Amino acid sequence: MKKISTLFFAAILSLNLMASDLVIIKTENFNDVRILFESENLKIHFFRDDFVIATAEKSYIPNSIIIDENAWSVDASYYIAYVNTEEHKNAYKDEVNNRAEILFDGDYFLVIKTDEIKYGQLPPSKNDGMVGLFDIAAKLPEIHPFFKSYSISDPDAFILELMDEVDGSLITANVQHMQYYVTRNAYSPQSVEAQIWLQQEFEFLGLDVEVMDFSMPNGPASDNVIATLVGTTYPEEYVVLGAHYDSISRNGDAPGADDNASGTAAVLEIARILSQYDFERSIIFCAFSGEEYGLFGSKAYANRCAQQGMNILGYFNLDMIGYLKPGNTTVKSSLIYPGSAAPLADFYTNITSVYLPDFVVTPASFSGGDSDHTAFNINGYMGIFPFEDINNYSPYIHTYNDIVGLSYNNENQAVIFTQAVLASVVTMAVIGESVIGINEPMYHSRIFPNPSNGNLSIVLNDDKNVRIIISDMSGRVVYNSIAAGNIVIDVSGLKSGLYILSIENDTLKESHKIVVL
Repeated sequence: MKKISTLFFAAILSLNLMASDLVIIKTENFNDVRILFESENLKIHFFRDDFVIATAEKSYIPNSIIIDENAWSVDASYYIAYVNTEEHKNAYKDEVNNRAEILFDGDYFLVIKTDEIKYGQLPPSKNDGMVGLFDIAAKLPEIHPFFKSYSISDPDAFILELMDEVDGSLITANVQHMQYYVTRNAYSPQSVEAQIWLQQEFEFLGLDVEVMDFSMPNGPASDNVIATLVGTTYPEEYVVLGAHYDSISRNGDAPGADDNASGTAAVLEIARILSQYDFERSIIFCAFSGEEYGLFGSKAYANRCAQQGMNILGYFNLDMIGYLKPGNTTVKSSLIYPGSAAPLADFYTNITSVYLPDFVVTPASFSGGDSDHTAFNINGYMGIFPFEDINNYSPYIHTYNDIVGLSYNNENQAVIFTQAVLASVVTMAVIGESVIGINEPMYHSRIFPNPSNGNLSIVLNDDKNVRIIISDMSGRVVYNSIAAGNIVIDVSGLKSGLYILSIENDTLKESHKIVVL
């Protein structure tokens, strides 16, 4: 990775020579934000429902405050730093005093200017407390027709079966594995090791995997891992879910169990289950790096998606899903999103109410931080962030105590969060624009459990004889038999790994990926 992207400098130097000011504009709601996007005098770079940061030509913009004149010089980098309390704010000001300029002092955030060529990467202010600002024009989403008519009142049997496949022990095992790296700070060798492991995990599932390089201020760092399950009917329409796998701490080790091995493990678990099937729309599974330093990985990816004109229906963010305050018995989620993503939030709330009626989902605004959903929202897509109870999220994150048992302390909650996103993704990925509900299974057969280390059950739609063939990835046949009806195969004698199971007769030919543990 280059320390500072050459293309980044080129983009800056090619800007219109007319000087522009960096401004902050306070807004009351999303409708105010929408109106600002219609202004010809503004180039919006970042927005929430309560404020906008933009560059403005030398003309008056109502309710705007100029925070930096002649913005985006070649040595200027800008950040939003979220703060919890006045004491925390003052402490952070003191910390960056000799390397940054405070441009705006808000109730719960600071806007900061620094010279990263001279001083390097700014330290994060707190958990999920930094957002990098870039000279890129933000966009509002175009709402896909899917959201204009879709709603359900009854669960689909196929989706319920998929939800039942979510294995809490596998989620916890993957959280524990990522904790073993000790730190996954994006600049650390351990984070690169985690990146390689994630790549191998996705590849093992038979997905198309990309390791996406991107620039960070202090030089080489771990990369994004992007895995794709290509759709069969609408391959150029995408449903995206993701989590950041990097971690950080201000006081020693950064095991990052809840923040955010938990969300990353959920993405892996959903990928494990869905990789066994075909879907009409493409599904993209993302593991982002650089989140803790300012959403660098997700911004690089979402911006590339926007430049390529990718048709992304929605992005589901998994970040901190495994902590339940001791003594609390009700699993709750604070659903965080801007007004621009309201259709996706309404869809998710509808799905959870039908499939997980005891799961309490409440709209919320996270004034103390941010996460990767924001990268999608400012690039013209809808992104939502189902978070732990915002009033009782893990107090151990960004410390050496963010570990399994203390910070990631409730496997059942992690399963519920995972099931909610799985049900949402499957519903969106399978259903065509004119179809409400899933009426037919995608296959003529159903295979479970998958992965398996013992008996593998195959349920067929009819009683005709079929030939069952299992081949390893080299093409070697390890099982070949004719059967009918409900079939049970003992796979305990096969080596662990990925296999192809084929089902054939005169009128049927289909293949499934199976995993033997």
